[in-house]
This record gives sequence, structure tokens and C-alpha cells, in this order.
Amino acid sequence: MEKIRKMKVDDYKAMIKLWESTEGVGINEYDDSKKGIKKFLKRNPKTCFVAETAEKEIIGTIMGGYDGRRGLIYHLMVKAEYRNKGFGKKLLDRVEKAFVKNGIMKTYIVTFVTNETGNKFWENNGYSIRDTLNFMSKKIV
Repeated sequence: MEKIRKMKVDDYKAMIKLWESTEGVGINEYDDSKKGIKKFLKRNPKTCFVAETAEKEIIGTIMGGYDGRRGLIYHLMVKAEYRNKGFGKKLLDRVEKAFVKNGIMKTYIVTFVTNETGNKFWENNGYSIRDTLNFMSKKIV
């Protein structure tokens, strides 16, 4: 029986393997390093989850972070052979409930324009494209 549980830094090796094998995912050498994930989990211990099989194989992940006003979701993905079985939705529900419990009422997700599978999932779960905003970034180190 598969289950959803809180993410631990010890899950890193299995998570990075899943992320690297998932089409349409961008991985950042600093943020997605073991050190970066450990730092993120320390700041967000109650809003990051994994889905795993009875054999403890990680088949899905979601990371949620928040700044006190808004939530931001990272790395929601489910292993290809487990897709369309509700795991993505269960992971999303878990992080959204954790946000609400912490007073966060609005959340964001950033996806690649070319990630058709991911974008369809988000739209099917009530997320919409904001064409009135620009997403900007700057590498400061």
C-alpha cells in the first residue's frame, strides 16, 4: 500500500534520481543539492512530502515553502508508471492543507512553458496562468 509522509533529508538520493529521470524538470546545482534540500527542509519541515510504496520506494515528491504570505510549490512529480492514479493530487492536497494550517491562503507554482504534462496537471487542479505578471529572476552569487 502506498502512503504519503513528510520528506526527510535521508530521502535525497531517491528524490534526485526521480527528479533527474522526469522529463520537463529543471534541477539547480545549488538549490537541489543535498545541502540545499537540507536547508529547505529545515525552514519548511511541515510542508514537504513524499509518496512511497510499501517497499519504501519513493514514487512522488512535493516541496512547499512559504514566506508568511504566500506559498510556493516546487518539484511535484510522480514516477511515470504511477501517474494518473491520484498520487500527484494527494501530494498537492497535503501541501495545500499544510499551507492553510500555517495561515497561507494563496500559493504559486512556476513551470516551464514546454512542460505540457505538468501544466495540464496544474490547470486540472485549479491553477491558472497569470498573464498580468512577469516572472523574473537574478542569480546573485
